[in-house]
Amino acid sequence: MNKLPEKIRKRLQKEARSWDTSIAQEKPGETAQVLEQSVIFKAYRPTRQPVSLRMDPFDLSMAKRIARRKGLSCTQLMSMWLHEKIDQEKAAAGNDR
Repeated sequence: MNKLPEKIRKRLQKEARSWDTSIAQEKPGETAQVLEQSVIFKAYRPTRQPVSLRMDPFDLSMAKRIARRKGLSCTQLMSMWLHEKIDQEKAAAGNDR
């Protein structure tokens, strides 16, 4: 399911095609010159807050196994799961109203 409205998605696709054609026409020297003049973009996020959680040892070991299989840390995986569940609950609450 795509969260973007169809109108915005089409506009972004059109913009992407425009960028692709303009980039394809650039010469390597022009690209290097633009990159030398560019400024590094840093996106700042609010600091994350640590949380303590008591878990069943079996659940924790399973979460660690799943995280290892996915190439993530256990805390990253749990954070992703929590975020997904919150999104689901928000969507369900929106449908109830």
